[in-house]
Amino acid sequence: MTHRSRRTVVTSIATAGTLGLAGCLSSVSEWRDRDDDDEEAPPDGPMPESETDDTDEEPTGTDATVGLPGEPIDSFEDLDGWVSMIDAGTLEATTDEPYAGTQSAQLTAGDDTEHATIYRTFSGGIDLSESNLSLAVLFSGREQLHLTLELFAPNVRAVHTMERTLVGPTDRWMRVDFGTTQVEGDPDLSDIREIRLRARRRGDPSGSIDCRIDDLRAVDRPETGAVMMLFDGTLESHHEVALSHMEGYDFTGVEAVIPDAVGDGGRLTITQLEDLVDAGWDVAARPRTGAQSLPEFTPEQQEGALERTNAYLENRGFSDGTNHFVTPRNILGPETIDLVREHHKQAFRYGGAPNALPLTDPHNVGFFDADAGETTQAYLEHAADYGQLAVLHVEEIGDEGMSEAAFVDLLEYIDDLSLEVITASELLADRGEP
Repeated sequence: MTHRSRRTVVTSIATAGTLGLAGCLSSVSEWRDRDDDDEEAPPDGPMPESETDDTDEEPTGTDATVGLPGEPIDSFEDLDGWVSMIDAGTLEATTDEPYAGTQSAQLTAGDDTEHATIYRTFSGGIDLSESNLSLAVLFSGREQLHLTLELFAPNVRAVHTMERTLVGPTDRWMRVDFGTTQVEGDPDLSDIREIRLRARRRGDPSGSIDCRIDDLRAVDRPETGAVMMLFDGTLESHHEVALSHMEGYDFTGVEAVIPDAVGDGGRLTITQLEDLVDAGWDVAARPRTGAQSLPEFTPEQQEGALERTNAYLENRGFSDGTNHFVTPRNILGPETIDLVREHHKQAFRYGGAPNALPLTDPHNVGFFDADAGETTQAYLEHAADYGQLAVLHVEEIGDEGMSEAAFVDLLEYIDDLSLEVITASELLADRGEP
C-alpha cells in the first residue's frame, strides 16, 4: 500500500472528531425527521433523542458530555424504548450520580443469571454506516466486566459485533470506545434495526452484575484506521530485534518504560532507549509493581509510584513520555484512575478489541495481543475497514515469546492493510493535545 504521512492520518482523525460531524448530525436529524412523520413513536422504541430537551429540570449529575465529539444516539433520559431480554437480568432508571442529565440506565443480574442484556429496535432503521460508537459505563461489585454491543443490520443474519473487556475501575464512570471484533453475514450499517448490549462476568464467575450505562454516542469515523505498536516490559529484544524490522517498514513504536528495570539483564539500557527515541519512537510511563497491581497499594503509595516514574523519565530527557501511561497488570482501581487522570494525558491497558476513533476517553485505550494469530489479523482488518485504532501489545520477541518470524509476518500484514502506524504522541494530537 501507499502510506500517507502520520501527520495526515492524525489530522483526519482530528477532523472527524471536531469538524467532521456532518455525517452524525445528518443522521440524527434524519432520525428525528422520521419521528415527525408519525403521530407517535412506534411501541418498539422511539427514535434516537437529542442530548438536550425542553424541560426545566436540572441535571443531578455533571454533564460529562460537554466537549465530546459526535452526537448521542440515546441519553437514557427515557428508557421506554429499551427492553430486557428474557431471563437476562433487569433494566431500570437510576438517578444516583448519573453520567449526564438526570438519570442513567442500570442493568443488573443475580448470581444465577448468566448475563444482563437489553435491546432497542428501530422500525424504520437507522444509519450508522459512517459512525463509530461509544458508551459511558460504571460497574460495581466485581473487578472485571465484559461488554458486547451488537448491531443487527438489518436482522440476526447480518450482525456487526463490538466488544470491550474492563478490568476495573469499579464505581467510576469510564467511556468505552467500542471496537469491532466480529462481522457475521453482510451487515448493512445504513439499515440498523436493533441495538443489543450485553454485560457478562469476566474472571470470577460468581456474584451479581451491576452495571450503569449512559450516553450512547455516534462519532464520525475517520477515513483511515490506525495501528499502534505498544512494546511492554522494557525488554532488550525491542531494540535488538524489533527496531531494525520496524525501520524497514518506516514504522515507529511506543516503549513502556519500567524505571527499576532499565539496565537489568535482558532489559533496555538508557542508550538503547535513546536509540528508540531517535528513531521516532515514543516512551510511556509504566510503574513497577511486581506481582501486585496498583490498587493493592494505598492511594498514597500509588501516587508515589506514578510520580517517581514520571520524575525518572523527566530527569533522563524523556519528559514527553509522562503523557502516556501503561497500566501494570492491566488493573485499575477507583483511586488509581483518579490519579492516572491527574498525572497523565492518556492511558493504555488490556481491552481485548480495537478502539473506536475518534476517542471519547483517552484514559481507557484498550490493547490486545499482537501474537494471537488469526484473531490479531481479524482485528487489524476490522480497524482498517471501520476507521478504528488497533493497539498491539508486544512483549518478548525471541525464544521465550513471540518468534522473530511471527513478528516480521505481522509487520508485513500491517503494511498490506489500509492502516496508518502512529505513536502515542500522534494519537494525542487528534484531541488537540501538544
